Amino acid sequence: MILDYHLRNRLLSAEVNAAWQIMHGALAYGDRLPLRVNGVSQNTLAYLLEGGVVNGWELAPGDRIAALERTGMKAKLEPGSYIGQGHVDQWIAILAQLDQPLNRSVIARGQSFTIEDWVRQAQWDVPNNPVREYSWTIMAIARYFPDEASWLAKDGKTWTLEPLAAFESKQSLSSSPCGGMHRLMGLSHAVRFYEHQNPKVPVSGGWKQAADRVADSIDRIRRFQNSDGSFSTNHTERPGTSSDLAVSISSTGHTIEFLAYALEQNQLEEPWLVRAVDRLCYLLELTKDQDLECGGLYHSLNGLKLYYEKRYQAKDWTDLPNTFSG
Repeated sequence: MILDYHLRNRLLSAEVNAAWQIMHGALAYGDRLPLRVNGVSQNTLAYLLEGGVVNGWELAPGDRIAALERTGMKAKLEPGSYIGQGHVDQWIAILAQLDQPLNRSVIARGQSFTIEDWVRQAQWDVPNNPVREYSWTIMAIARYFPDEASWLAKDGKTWTLEPLAAFESKQSLSSSPCGGMHRLMGLSHAVRFYEHQNPKVPVSGGWKQAADRVADSIDRIRRFQNSDGSFSTNHTERPGTSSDLAVSISSTGHTIEFLAYALEQNQLEEPWLVRAVDRLCYLLELTKDQDLECGGLYHSLNGLKLYYEKRYQAKDWTDLPNTFSG
């Protein structure tokens, strides 16, 4: 089993690996991921959230949020970093995708906060996003507050996810990280958020822009799929292949991760997608004893996890049927 093999054999260490690598591993495995700390195996998320020290893991108290009568919490942003948090709200979006509870405790500079304090700070800071990139912010807010239509932000204005979705839907995917798959994941969360709040109301405005961009991208991904089942290394831009297996793993894995979330459960059995999943499993088996870049590797493993859990409607990948090989 690919997921089990990489969990047991690709060991991460607080002394060797940075927060960027470790949090990608956590995205795939959550509380199951071990972390070596001074030679002792610990639970990765527990270690980090309880004040553990890792290069690039920098949390701090945030602002006093008057409407909540609480102080928020934030993570240091290092745009483009492969050590610390490279994207706005990347860490809290990962925790959201792992369904970590809002009341889970987080230690920042010796002070105790909760995950809710962290997400509320993300809402508060939306008007002051320094790099105008909202993918991870959308994921965090949509998953943690699915029933809240709006919130008050730092600029004193009431915000919703719609303008963020509209902005993201207009951005270039080819010039975005990982071929725009993270942007598409954010847009998919925005669409799901709208559908949850308005189940009988057709999408319009910024919500429709998001839905249309997601649908068009899925169509492009399918049309540009390679003959071996892998997805284009140029993602949604044009067809493309690579002789570098790590590049193929990253592009196919990131794409499957997006599709596994965006598509309906019955669509996951369609032959074109099954071929892609089989190809990714084959590539991960072929390279299981080789060093692979953490981002591509763990997004691929998370894509497989999401795909199989959703396809078989399993609560956890360890509960999948015996036919599971991913």
